[in-house]
Amino acid sequence: MRTLYAPLRPDLDDFLFATVGEERDGMPLSVISAMTGLGLDPWAEATRLSSLEKREAVEQLVPTLARLPGERWALSEVRKIALGLIELLPSTSATHAATDVAPLTHPKTVPSKMLWLVCLLLGTAALVSMMANGDLSFGGHGQSAPVSQTEAPFRSN
Repeated sequence: MRTLYAPLRPDLDDFLFATVGEERDGMPLSVISAMTGLGLDPWAEATRLSSLEKREAVEQLVPTLARLPGERWALSEVRKIALGLIELLPSTSATHAATDVAPLTHPKTVPSKMLWLVCLLLGTAALVSMMANGDLSFGGHGQSAPVSQTEAPFRSN
């Protein structure tokens, strides 16, 4: 998949696209939609929750789920939903491994650095070539073409 369209954190997809419940019109409500509707960044929240111990993550997800508009669940039901969702998150060690590997697999930064390096090398080679051929002078030490005596000065009418 092209980098532009690749998921931000594919290891969080199971959690983010899991169904929390139903919207008012009967459509399934995903975690990503629910968090966005609450004004949260779904990827940041999923990353934060995955860095916690399972019990702590459940305790922090319960109030978030309880804030969802529409259908009201009993606290035991919200806890059950939260536990099922937290089970879909990668473990803390897997999260760190995915975070450590992500910059290496994200090729967008490497070509831009290579492009600048190639431009710098080509520019340096052009300058050295111009200096070696005498086409580039520093401090007025280069050759200058003689001014022709026959050229008429600029006159205005």
